[in-house]
Amino acid sequence: MSSLPKISVPTLRIGERDFVWGERTYVMGIVNATPDSFSGDGVLPTTGEVQQAIDQALRMRDEGADIIDVGGESTRPASIYPDAKPVEAANEIARVVPIIEGLIGRLDVPISIDTRKAAVAAAAVAAGAALVNDVSMLGDVEMPQTLANSGVPIIVSHIRQGGHQDDVVDDVLGDLQRSIKELMSAGVERSNIVVDPGIGFAKSGAQSMELMRNISVLRAELALPVLVGTSRKSFIGAVTGESVNDRRFGTAATVALAIQGGADIVRVHDVREMVSVSKMSDALTRQKRDGATDA
Repeated sequence: MSSLPKISVPTLRIGERDFVWGERTYVMGIVNATPDSFSGDGVLPTTGEVQQAIDQALRMRDEGADIIDVGGESTRPASIYPDAKPVEAANEIARVVPIIEGLIGRLDVPISIDTRKAAVAAAAVAAGAALVNDVSMLGDVEMPQTLANSGVPIIVSHIRQGGHQDDVVDDVLGDLQRSIKELMSAGVERSNIVVDPGIGFAKSGAQSMELMRNISVLRAELALPVLVGTSRKSFIGAVTGESVNDRRFGTAATVALAIQGGADIVRVHDVREMVSVSKMSDALTRQKRDGATDA
């Protein structure tokens, strides 16, 4: 594997931790506080019990997660899952805030809120979340100003409703560049932005794999840290035949490829396994023979 291009991206403080981009790959563990997660790992029944989610987050921390991403609404597309239903903001807040509050003081890594709603983001940040993971690419018009007011960093995840007819890499670059400008116009510091190409979001398997092959292009063109979330997604199952709740090996291959391309964060369900994959991939791609970083 060749060494990664040297693209300087400023260190970002998330919560009480500094994330030095290019030094190593950071692992984000997924906690789905929803009964209808696409991956079959949702930990909350409709009654809203939170202890299982808290225990899962603590276990992921012990397994090596650098960030815990808590979400209260499934992103299952209605085109594939006819029973997929949106969650009202009040219900989503009721799902995620008790988990965040239950983790504050017990978790020594930052908590991220996975949401497409500005009201949920604001409530989660007030409860202690240190990062907002917007899975709608600013679909809520109030999100940019909410983030500017909060001062916390944002992950802006790509999605283009209706899909792609042109070059998917060019589409993603152009759409993310516009979102970055929108955030900065609202007062969000550029150094507070992380980008996510939105693997699997309104994209075919072939388009998702084309994006995977071009992570280095996205990072170089945007000059921002890149998060890649491939864990258990359908394009993996289409290739490997693995069931949705056991796509660890296929996911591992995508994590390794993303790191080779320069991904800064990988978002995963199977933390213990993907921490090992990340460590080995970092050793192959980010370190010189003398052990010094090469990023």
